[in-house]
Amino acid sequence: MDAAVYVRISQDRTGMQAGVHRQQEDCLSLADRLGFADPQVFIDNDVSAFDGGRRPGYDTLVAHIRAGVSRIIVWHVDRLYRQPRELEDLIDLVEQHPVRIEAVRGGGFDLNTTEGRLMARQLVAIAAYESGHKSDRVKRANQRLAEQGRWHGPARYGYGRGGVLIPEQAAVIRQMADRFLTGESIRSITAWLNRSHIPPLRAGTGTSGLWHPFTVRSVLASARISGQRAYAPGTRADPAGGREILGPGDWEPVITPEETEQIRAILADPAHRRIAPARPSLLGGIARCSKCGAGLTITGHTSASGVTPTLRYTCQKDPSRPERGGLSISATPLDEHVAQRVLNRLAHPRTSASEQSTTATLRRIMDINSRIGQLSQDYQARIITGGERRAGLFAAEESLRDAEQQLVAAGGAIALYAAPIGSPDTLASWWDSLDTIDRRAVITTLVKKLTIVPGHPGRSFDRTRVRITYRP
Repeated sequence: MDAAVYVRISQDRTGMQAGVHRQQEDCLSLADRLGFADPQVFIDNDVSAFDGGRRPGYDTLVAHIRAGVSRIIVWHVDRLYRQPRELEDLIDLVEQHPVRIEAVRGGGFDLNTTEGRLMARQLVAIAAYESGHKSDRVKRANQRLAEQGRWHGPARYGYGRGGVLIPEQAAVIRQMADRFLTGESIRSITAWLNRSHIPPLRAGTGTSGLWHPFTVRSVLASARISGQRAYAPGTRADPAGGREILGPGDWEPVITPEETEQIRAILADPAHRRIAPARPSLLGGIARCSKCGAGLTITGHTSASGVTPTLRYTCQKDPSRPERGGLSISATPLDEHVAQRVLNRLAHPRTSASEQSTTATLRRIMDINSRIGQLSQDYQARIITGGERRAGLFAAEESLRDAEQQLVAAGGAIALYAAPIGSPDTLASWWDSLDTIDRRAVITTLVKKLTIVPGHPGRSFDRTRVRITYRP
């Protein structure tokens, strides 16, 4: 092989490789005029030659020069090298492997001659100056955007281009943060994401479609999920503890800045994490006191030593708030009662006047599930053909995905994906398969308000004390 074509573009914003394709066409035309038929082409798309990063296409080209390539065809010499150091390495290589460079723009020169090397060094010096000057301008512009709290860069998990919130991904981030702050490890959260079949940002684009611990860590540590702007010039990937935060951003947050601070403190020093993480209660903070509105916390109560404490949800006393305290209710029967009410709501969704409401979405999912079941029955009874069944299933499943995404985006309950809504026989086993955090998310998706009113001491569990207001 006598000749090779090398093409490179520093930045490909669209991902369509239009720039390298145009360079390739021009270079192949020049190769044809020079009498080289079908030269091998080496490509580096969206790769800068100025910042010192690896260029796989260029590295392969060098290997072929050692194997006998004597002519390199480029669109312009600054596509081949951008730093004086790279040119000197190439000149050293040429001393043992003679090479002539042909350029579509700027003509050709021979690195084996003194004149050719002089020309190459002058051109690379100019290119290095231009690249450095451009880099300074870009960094200053990026710093100004950061100081103004403006979104910068491509889409990130939870957000589209420009920082537009993606509700179903934001729901995933919310649960990731909740799990981490209640004591789950990065690896445990990663396993939950993959077990729940939640796709990462670039699933289906040649990746494995799986979450990895470093990705989960990067999302949790990022400032953007709490609506804050970070800036770290020269940093290719997010540091383990996140980039330095400059201030608030101009996009909608998923978690609070205080939660980001807690997450980063734990990531920076695992000693901040509790030695034995507390298991979250089902209704702690969800159930509220009817007298003062405070969220109830779970406590253990016993009147005899050596006896297993009875768990109760309690309104804790606060010296600065005299209206608080004095209300409690047995935890286990309350958990069971609320779970039964929620499952009944999922088993028998009601109709709603608003098509966008949670209730209407539940009803729509139940109707779609019924339609899917009816299609199978009609096919077995030979009322419809196999083709009609497949077409019906495709349309029904597409509608089901849209409805489930709407439901999850509204309340953040990832577990509601593929939940057997409208099927009382299978809802109980589905509920048993969920962990406490997933169950809490399902409850808050359906329940707008859960209030406990005062009762009489010594009485057994009184369900009339439980007041549930469902979301419309």
